[in-house]
Amino acid sequence: MHYITLTLILILLTIIPISATRFGFISLFLKKPTSRQGNIHWEDKGPTPLGEKKYTPQGITWINGKIIFANTWKNTRSRVYEFHPATMKILRTFDMPEGAVHTSGLAFDGTYLWGVDYRSNRAYCIDLELSLVEGEVKLIGSFETSLKGTSACCIIPWEGDTLLAISDFMNSRQTIFVKMIEALKAGTAAGNIVFTYKNEGFSQGLEYFDGFLYESENKAGKNIVNKMNPKLLRETHDARKSIVVQYPAPGSGVEDLAWDGDGIWTSDEHVFKFFRGVFK
Repeated sequence: MHYITLTLILILLTIIPISATRFGFISLFLKKPTSRQGNIHWEDKGPTPLGEKKYTPQGITWINGKIIFANTWKNTRSRVYEFHPATMKILRTFDMPEGAVHTSGLAFDGTYLWGVDYRSNRAYCIDLELSLVEGEVKLIGSFETSLKGTSACCIIPWEGDTLLAISDFMNSRQTIFVKMIEALKAGTAAGNIVFTYKNEGFSQGLEYFDGFLYESENKAGKNIVNKMNPKLLRETHDARKSIVVQYPAPGSGVEDLAWDGDGIWTSDEHVFKFFRGVFK
């Protein structure tokens, strides 16, 4: 019986293009939510760009009062958008570099925009303002993430340094903490990883604020957002052992995370909408 079930799962894995949407039936096999459940109120903030064409929402970050967001055009290109959060109107756009066709995570270090791509498995450092002004990407540089399913990223201060946290979606199930400037010079994260932890699997988003790391993940039914203690992550190398509280996501296709100072933003690739959450 177990052999037959395992065989069926392996067959399905070979025929279902999970990389196209990075969610699906396989989330049913993930760990159950923890007992440490928190409350959050989610507000629908409207449609994501070109959702009618099934162009899936991906990375998101908050920069100087604006939403910076990326979607994938069915793995042919990734476009980056600047949104006004009050009106949700698109202000300016540019496309990611060639090869970055599924930009699944975005982050801002105070100077540069960082993006990670699920297809190229690279991290990109970008002059955001110049890219938006000229309407085309102004790339500072890039490096290999050393992951096989690069998913989300965020900036985190760590022991007097600034690191780029990067998660793996389903291959190694690792979230790594990288000295990104050194990695940029070397062209690879390998040799520049400070520490790692085992995430819950199917990581979709990362954000850091108020001393905690938040990671959104696919689960059966409602997706979740984990609030984790970074010190425990370093000590245990395990997300499950480091969760302070777990919040329900707005739906079953949660994506990347962005903190605006009062609430957390995400999008959903099942319903092609933005959502903003306020913790209760």
